[in-house]
Amino acid sequence: MSIVTSLSSVLRVRLRLHYSWIAVFIFMTATMITQFSTNYPFMQRMALGVVASCLFLLIIVVRMFILTLLAIRRGAIVKSDTLFAIGGVLEIDKATTFPALEVLLAVVGFLINLLVAGILFTIYQVMAHTGSIMVHVLVQWLAFTCFMLSLFNLLPGLPLDGGRILRAAFWKATKDYDKITRIISWTGWAIGIAFTITGIVLTITTQQWFVGVLLALPGLILQNAATHQRRQAGKQGGNPKPVEAPIISASLG
Repeated sequence: MSIVTSLSSVLRVRLRLHYSWIAVFIFMTATMITQFSTNYPFMQRMALGVVASCLFLLIIVVRMFILTLLAIRRGAIVKSDTLFAIGGVLEIDKATTFPALEVLLAVVGFLINLLVAGILFTIYQVMAHTGSIMVHVLVQWLAFTCFMLSLFNLLPGLPLDGGRILRAAFWKATKDYDKITRIISWTGWAIGIAFTITGIVLTITTQQWFVGVLLALPGLILQNAATHQRRQAGKQGGNPKPVEAPIISASLG
């Protein structure tokens, strides 16, 4: 996508879209088609789903851009960023990161999700009795998605925000970045498995495919993201020393 390419050029960081976005686009489009009023033509509902998917991707890209820029400004060397629907997984050179930066990225990431959800919900409330019903539904769906994403990211597993904070705490205590990253990545993977199994069971037992997929899909994405995070850590040798934040920030140029 051109926007991802442009941001990669600006940040000088290799950016990649994970293939799980295909499933996200299909799910969001199918949701708009099936959950929205059938009084509207099929193609109109499908177009609404495509627009919702693109806007959600844009929100995740902007979130990633802010976090990557923040990491660079704090002196970290960001090698690459893989975009998942739950957020970006930053590959940061271990020699240039530190526990305080992990906490900062987690808090800022969580606040961005909440802020976007709040802005969208405000727009939804303002438009409750005015404007196009399709735009109204689109904003409502995006606000709900961003709010649920902010809650999901509180779970204590990498690469979620809660996992970042947990890793920072244990890393500062044990000084063993690699071991802690592996453990909390496995925790994220296990949480993903739990969500996936729960979603499948609910789909089979209740026939509520929407609720089932709403649980299973984030679970599958988290499994992939956690595995990706663990492999990233495995590619880097040695343990970084948990230092304090550098005074001089890195330049984007």
